Parts: sequence; structure tokens; C-alpha cells
Amino acid sequence: MALVSMIGLKMGRKTRAKAHGSGRVLLPNWVVLFAVLILLLSGKAMCDTDPLDCSDDEDNDGIISTPGVPVCSEEDRNALLQFKASISSDPNNVLATWQASRTNCCDWTGVTCDGSTGRVVRLKLPNQDLQGTLSPDLSALSSLQVLILDNNDFSGTIPSSFGNITSLQRLCLSNIPSLSGPIPDSFGQLSSLQLMDLRSDALTGPLPSSFGEMTSLRNLHLYGNQISGPIPESFGLLSQLYNADLGHNQISGRIPDGFAFGLGSLINLYLNNNKITGLPDNLSNLTRLQWLDLSNNPLESGDAVKGIATAPLISQIELESCGISGPFPAWVLILPQPDITQISDEVTPSLDLANNAISGAIPAALGNLTNLQYLDLQNNQLNGSIPTSFAQLQSLQGFNVSYNQLSGEIPQVSPFTTFDKSSYTPGNSGLCGLPLAPCA
Repeated sequence: MALVSMIGLKMGRKTRAKAHGSGRVLLPNWVVLFAVLILLLSGKAMCDTDPLDCSDDEDNDGIISTPGVPVCSEEDRNALLQFKASISSDPNNVLATWQASRTNCCDWTGVTCDGSTGRVVRLKLPNQDLQGTLSPDLSALSSLQVLILDNNDFSGTIPSSFGNITSLQRLCLSNIPSLSGPIPDSFGQLSSLQLMDLRSDALTGPLPSSFGEMTSLRNLHLYGNQISGPIPESFGLLSQLYNADLGHNQISGRIPDGFAFGLGSLINLYLNNNKITGLPDNLSNLTRLQWLDLSNNPLESGDAVKGIATAPLISQIELESCGISGPFPAWVLILPQPDITQISDEVTPSLDLANNAISGAIPAALGNLTNLQYLDLQNNQLNGSIPTSFAQLQSLQGFNVSYNQLSGEIPQVSPFTTFDKSSYTPGNSGLCGLPLAPCA
């Protein structure tokens, strides 16, 4: 399509210059501390991104342990040996140190123990091409806080016994293409879990109704599986959840009203490439939601997602290829315009309605969305002219209305005169003025 360069910019990390005065004002320490406290309480700290991930930086994975020279507990050593027994191929020989004759499992590759108790608190073996199955005996590691087994070649299912590891804070089992079956309902017992990364596996079945019991969950990655069925209403109980990626699955139906009940920490919600037909009409409880991706879903209509306009900080909206037809959705014209300082650095104020069947004129009121940095209306059935009110959209960095039936003069002000011709053509044979040919 014509907007390759624009979309590339939009999906990248947004940078924002900040002006600073030349003078220095020294504030009392109590004023500085009070200001920091307010920032923390408001949820808008100095950094917009949460450090939760599955990287190899052990200093940043949140392990709580006692210093010392640990001696492995026999229970944990036996559980690890059962895990090794379930491995049929270890091409990197990473488990060579895992031997019954070496009684202190705290010295084994990938294993970290608490210095006082000798209990295993971290098991980390990513990117090792291990083949086999996930041993249910790992659940005997009852003090385990971090389990990272990404990018291996396990087959079979996730054992339901993993729900018994109630101390678990980070579960990373992504990019395991033969890992299939459902997410165990027992995961509702993982009340300490903060990060669940199961992206790019082959998981099937519905999201368990117990999902809402994982009350510490903050970061959820389920992208690229075959999860089906509706989103359970209990999902709305995840009050700590700030990032949820459920894209590229087969989740279906209308999102239940209960979904919007308690997700007060949610900032990013990716539901693209599913079979979702609509949203709750009221998303006002999603007080921090800023980025919503619903592209490539068979929405019932444009009004089926009118609740978007009730989310007070919503800024980046992606509704490409959703089958929206008829006149321009009225809710778009009353979208909130949050101050740029209220939104995350990863969020780009944008509206993507490309590849739908929206017809009629572009409403002049769309020009009131002065925070927009990207506006994509290509490949619809729009006619009439580009409203003169668009001259107010001075923050636009990308714009596309190609593949429509627009006519008349392009607003002869920057940035519209400086956009590439591909922002307006093919299509729109009646448009004229810079950057196209002059009007007759």
C-alpha cells in the first residue's frame, strides 16, 4: 500500500523533545520528594515502560533471595532430574552438569538457589534447542520465582501442575511452536505472577475463566497462538495489568462489559487479527488506556466500538480492515484529546481507519483532533473534499487518503502541501493543488 514509510514511522518508538530553561531553580528536598511521590501515585513515573521481560539480564528479573552459599534441597534436585529425564535432545549439552552424582543442584547450569534455604528460585534455559516435554514434576520447585524456557522445542502441553508454583512471578515459554493445548485453568492459582509470556506457541482452546484470579499480572503476551472463544468476564479483574497482547489468535464475539470493570492500569491493548465483533459501550474505567489495536477483526459496525471515545486517555487507535461501512463513525468526532504529557512515549496519537468501506464526506469536525500525528483513511469510499478544517492538524507527520473518490483542492497549508503524492493518489482523480497538479 501507499503508506509504507508512514506506517514504519508510526510503529517505531515515538521521541519527544523537551524544552528546558537556561536557569536553575533549587527546590527543598521535601518538595522534590513530594513531587516524585505524586508521580508514582499517578502512575506516570520518569520511565513509561515497565522493565518486565524475559531477557537474560538476571539483575533485572525481580528475584528475591537471601545471599549466601546455597546447598540444594533434595526435593528440588529430584524435580530437576525429572525435568532432565523428559528431555530427548540437548544439542548444546547445556544439561551436562545436571548429574545425580553432583548433589548441589545450585551449581547446575541455569539454576539459581536462595542462599539461606537452598530452594531453587530461578530456572533459566532459553535458546538451547532442547527437545522433549515439560515435566509436571517442575511443580515441586515450590519456591520458584522465575521460569524462562523460551525458544526451545518442547512438544505436548503445559502441565496443569504448573499452577501449583504459587511463588512464580515470571513465566516465559514463548516461541515454542510445538507447545500446544490450552492454558491450564489451574493458572488462576498463580496470584504472584506478574509476567506471562506464551507468545508464538501453538496454544488452543479458550482463555480460562480463572484468568481474573492472577491478581498480580502486569504484562501478558499471548500473541500468535490459536486461542479461541470469548474473552472471559473475569479478565476485567486484572487491576495491575498494564500491557495485554492477545493479537493473532481466534478470539471471538463481543468483549463483555465486565472487561472494562477493573482494568484501571491497562495502557496497551492489542486484539488485532482475531474474530472480535465489538467492545463495551463504556470504557471510562480504563482510565490509563492509550493504545488500542483492533485491526483485522470483523466488527459488526462502526458503532460496535463507540466505547473507545469514553476512554479518557485513548490516543492510538488502529481499526484497519474491520469491515466498517456506512457514514463516518460519529464517535470518532468526540474522541478525547489528552495532553501529550499524559501519554506514554511508546504511544503515537493516531487514527487508522484504512481498508474499510466508510462512505460519504469526511466530517469537518475531524479537524478538531489537533493532537493527531498520523491519520490513515486510505482505501475507503469517501467522497467530497478534504475539509478546510484540516488546516488545524498541524501535528500531522503522516496522512493518507488514497484509494477514495475525493475531489477539490487539497488544503494549501503545511503539512498537507509537503506530504508525498502517494498520500493522495492513486484514486481521488478530482483532487488538485500541491503536491498534485494546480487546480484549474
